Amino acid sequence: MKSALGLVALIAVLSFCNLTDKSKQGNNSNAGDTKPAAPQNESPKTDPQQARAELTVELMKLEYIVTTASYAGDISTLATYVADDYSGTTADGVTQNKNELLASTKPDKVTKSWKITDGQLVSSDADSAVLNYTQHQTLKDGRTFSARITDTFVKRDGRWLVKSEQATLVR
Repeated sequence: MKSALGLVALIAVLSFCNLTDKSKQGNNSNAGDTKPAAPQNESPKTDPQQARAELTVELMKLEYIVTTASYAGDISTLATYVADDYSGTTADGVTQNKNELLASTKPDKVTKSWKITDGQLVSSDADSAVLNYTQHQTLKDGRTFSARITDTFVKRDGRWLVKSEQATLVR
């Protein structure tokens, strides 16, 4: 729940920034400006920082969906967001392909709560992206854990999929 609120807050902040940028653009036009409007078929140039922030939000949303599905044991949803050529390494050193990941996915009965924070887009291009984030987990017995996770995404058929994951326990 806390991660959902954090994600909503992040989206709200980014949306606010986006609206602020648009209002600044609108206020910079002068009545005497004779610069022709861009043709309708041309896409406006995207601010690289804005595009990077939007991609970070999009990938963090996917992380939330994938993590929720994983904890719920929802193999169907998880399979939708994981690439067929997936390769992952868990915090305890276990490596898995997609079939092994799905086969090992069961409803989590020991976790009280979890959240993902500190999302940082490391690199991206049109068809791939690397995202780092921290996942915090609190067990029902009160113990807590954090892992630093690096996920590589690929864009296939217009959708982002998790292609690889590396989780490292934070001590």
